[in-house]
Amino acid sequence: MPARGRQLLILSVCLLGTILYFRSRLLPALVVLASIFAQGQVTAVSFQSPKLAATGTVNLVSPIHVQATAEDTITVTGYVLYVDNVNVFRNFAPSVDTWVTISPGAHTLYLKAWDARSSASTRTYHVNIAGFAPPSPPPRAHRILNMAVGTWIVDNNPDVGGNCNHGSIASFPSSADPNTNNLPSGTVGQHFVLASGCQYDDSLFIRKYGNPSGLAGHTNFLWDFWFYIPTSTHNSSMQALEFDMFQALQLSDGVHEFMFGSQCNYATNRWQLWLPHGNGLTWVDAGTSPCRTATGTWHHATYFLQRVTPTGYQEIPLSFNPSSDRNSSLRFGTLTVDGQTIYLGGVAWSTIPNPAWSPVIGVQHQLDSAVNGAILEEYVDGESLTSW
Repeated sequence: MPARGRQLLILSVCLLGTILYFRSRLLPALVVLASIFAQGQVTAVSFQSPKLAATGTVNLVSPIHVQATAEDTITVTGYVLYVDNVNVFRNFAPSVDTWVTISPGAHTLYLKAWDARSSASTRTYHVNIAGFAPPSPPPRAHRILNMAVGTWIVDNNPDVGGNCNHGSIASFPSSADPNTNNLPSGTVGQHFVLASGCQYDDSLFIRKYGNPSGLAGHTNFLWDFWFYIPTSTHNSSMQALEFDMFQALQLSDGVHEFMFGSQCNYATNRWQLWLPHGNGLTWVDAGTSPCRTATGTWHHATYFLQRVTPTGYQEIPLSFNPSSDRNSSLRFGTLTVDGQTIYLGGVAWSTIPNPAWSPVIGVQHQLDSAVNGAILEEYVDGESLTSW
């Protein structure tokens, strides 16, 4: 064989050997790399909101708006938010966008993300809840506006409570009447009256809406309204001024009734919530006072309320249906009156009525008298309910 041919043959053999050598080294690495990408790995989790600091303590306003994402080699399947090492929120989505109510004071928090094969967490952050304010609903929220306008029901049945029941809806006077000067919403609302025929006379005023199927997957509620107690209604004549928001919806074991009941107990001048006590539900002090408002002026109230799981955290499934919705309890978040927001925080179970309620959503006001022969009045204007 000519010399040049031998040189080419030797070069070809060397090149083939080199390729086989590197192939033997690279192939396992490529297999490992492909395996990692096939199995998935959460590589980073980060908050976009709230803005947190790596060191020190950050002051926050609650409820806090939590927005977060994770980096992964495959799709992220869910998150859990922990406050003081306790789960307060869980979802099954590639990102987080939610509102979480946290009690006053110092806390730690961190977020953990999962995919089908792995998980990762943020660092633990230190925060201080220094104040409260109602949340801002997302653009997709469902809004029921002008609830004070329309058909209200007067419930004077004995099961409302009290020793007798003598409530009625009166006309809403013109703007010449001092009770309705400077209407907050600019529209005429409702005028509730209780002419007490006994010492403890109670009547309920109800606004109901059929519960559209789209609202069944809603777990956050922002209830907003203005109310006015005229100077002719004296504090000594009032036993309680009650405000309730309710929802009934189908879950896996039947139609659940969620009654977010609250009242100002005029005798003790303290806010009370409809919460568990013993084997039932009853009025329990919310730990905040005073609750009486001045007569002869309009007052603005906003409640933030949530449906949660029995242990108190909110769980958002990938798709809502009666079987996947585990938010079968209710949480009282915050109450804002005339710009001052207080933390409520109570958790109660829902009830399953028998016979079952039809799916419905609505609000109600109640007047309870403390004396016989008194006239109690309440005006309501600009009432709305936003859910998401």
